[in-house]
Amino acid sequence: MITNVEYLIQKFSEAREKMDSYQSKDSGFNYWRGIMDTYHNLLSLSFPGWANEGTVGRLVFIYQKTYEEAKALIKNN
Repeated sequence: MITNVEYLIQKFSEAREKMDSYQSKDSGFNYWRGIMDTYHNLLSLSFPGWANEGTVGRLVFIYQKTYEEAKALIKNN
């Protein structure tokens, strides 16, 4: 079982970035969407509160920041 919430948030962000590089009709879009959904499900089931206000998870999931952008914003606040 993966127990590192930061790793999963980072992978979710990376999958969304890759998904965004495809058109919605491309097979790559659906592939990365599935990966992103898998990471989202793992986060939601294993780490309640992973996207609470003021967290990296919230910035990545709700505000669609990259993982690095989110980390920088949290660090600067």
